Amino acid sequence: MTDAELVHRTRHGESLARDQLVRRWAPRILAICRAKIGHHHVAEDLAQETLIRGFADLGRLAHPEKFGSWLRSIASHVCTDWQRSTAAKRRAINGIQANGLSRGRSVGGSNNSPQIQAEDEEQRERLEEAIDQLPEDLREPLMLFYYDEMTYEEIAALVGVSRATVNTRLTKARHQLACQLASLVELKE
Repeated sequence: MTDAELVHRTRHGESLARDQLVRRWAPRILAICRAKIGHHHVAEDLAQETLIRGFADLGRLAHPEKFGSWLRSIASHVCTDWQRSTAAKRRAINGIQANGLSRGRSVGGSNNSPQIQAEDEEQRERLEEAIDQLPEDLREPLMLFYYDEMTYEEIAALVGVSRATVNTRLTKARHQLACQLASLVELKE
């Protein structure tokens, strides 16, 4: 049975047709995601996201015979979105570290030795864990400021608080992160 026939049947509620499309295309989509991302577990999640989006939007597919290329396009967009999000998160983490929480050296420099790069990655992971432990009212402005590069005024408008409250929450968040990271360093030594 062709993809177009399976799409038509899937649109009419035949779950067996949908399952056949999934079996046919899931390995191909996983291969595309793995090639673009390089991380097996992340690629699996992105392939699953691609299939979910594809079947949710199946009604918008104008030419069912082009299901495969349409689904590959969705996979490409999902991977690109993930890469942008990951790059933005890494920039945010680096921005937080550069704001005085990194204890000294620059992070992520390509001239660093493998040992320093490994230490930097470990430090990034500790910082991400510490950020995740912040209360939401502190974590939200921190991530909006560093991750989305919003101004204090933009954050205040979005969150519904004053600029002064944003400033206070960012100051508290930075202080808590610095304390958490300092205690982790002390425990490690």
